[in-house]
Amino acid sequence: MAPRRALTEEEKEEKNRKLREKRAQQDPQAKAKRLEENRERAKYVREQKKRQVDQEEANKEEAERKKKLRRSQSTVDRQARLETEAKNRREQRAIEEEELRQARLREQAARQEVLRAEENERQTRERLEKKSLRQKAVREKENEEEKRARQDQDNERHRVLRAQQTGEERIEIAIADRLRHQLYLNEESQEEAEVRRELNREQTVTYRATENEEEAEERREDSRIRMELIREEREETEELMRAMDAFEHAEMIPIETEEERSHREKILEERNRAGVPRTHRAACKKIESEANVPIHYCGEMNLICEECGAKHFKAERPQDKKFQKCCKKGKVILPPPKECPEPLLKLLQNDHPKAKHFMSKIRNYNSAHAFASMGAKMNSPPGRGPYCFRIHGQVYHNTAAVGTTDNPKYADLYFMDAAQASSYRANVEANGG
Repeated sequence: MAPRRALTEEEKEEKNRKLREKRAQQDPQAKAKRLEENRERAKYVREQKKRQVDQEEANKEEAERKKKLRRSQSTVDRQARLETEAKNRREQRAIEEEELRQARLREQAARQEVLRAEENERQTRERLEKKSLRQKAVREKENEEEKRARQDQDNERHRVLRAQQTGEERIEIAIADRLRHQLYLNEESQEEAEVRRELNREQTVTYRATENEEEAEERREDSRIRMELIREEREETEELMRAMDAFEHAEMIPIETEEERSHREKILEERNRAGVPRTHRAACKKIESEANVPIHYCGEMNLICEECGAKHFKAERPQDKKFQKCCKKGKVILPPPKECPEPLLKLLQNDHPKAKHFMSKIRNYNSAHAFASMGAKMNSPPGRGPYCFRIHGQVYHNTAAVGTTDNPKYADLYFMDAAQASSYRANVEANGG
């Protein structure tokens, strides 16, 4: 429904004048009835307002009374009251509808956001310390089943939140977590760090001492999968951070001053100079005997990827047993190759009278239809050793001029008769390698 148009002063005056004229012509009984209705309506509004004010005052008095009563309670009575209230809340929320639950959570989140925005640093620290103590007390009362259920619920909630985050949000959260952890470690004294590490060791030893072989194997498998996921997320995060750094760097360089550019180049020069001695020492490290180099055996390449069928060594198998390098765990799906036409299939399979001649000239056939050929100055290393394709100077491509030439080859063959062009292609020495 569209909003009403605001009346001008002239329109208001005209409306009031017509209303006064109408009421002046009104019957006395109707006028008395109208006035009586107005008085009843005003009385009802005053009573409603008074009732609301009284209710607010009563609520304030009740809240004050409860506050005084709670201050006078002993620790045991207070703990019993809190447990009773918590139990009642759990029972009410267990039968709560999903729509009401979502509305309550949104309202609670908005209220908490307003309260935390008004906090100073000291209040925030006190709130977090109280929350930590409260959570620690609750978790000490948990049994093993409740602990597992809570951890599973936390993992699922974090997984959903991470799935909803964008790349920039993940980077911001990772940076904030890293800074917070670094600040915590910086503020930690040597004694506190030693106590923390000792507690972690004791908890790990105690927990693992109660495990059977099946639980230990399951824990190790979970740990392998978790570390694999952490590494993948870390690689994605680092890749995004490098991309953002490169983008920011590309934006900063055109607008930097001469002094800033000199300072940046000086830092890069010092960093490179510091890295040169390390690589030089590693390169000049004395080798006692090149004849006694230990053999490194990778084993058989007998592990097959379940997604694409690629073969892998045992050391290449990830901890979740899903290979990443061949098909990205099944994310990359290549179409099957087309069938080789006849008679090319028989020539390649040595099932043709001319197969031997074909294989001896296969380089010619492969290069015959090229528009250009690669050219470079070869520079073979002296001495004996494995073949090494080494180029000295510049790589370039040879093309022939289109037109009448004594020795046509490459692109100009496409302007000749097909039979004649095939004859020329067979005699091009560069195609033979």
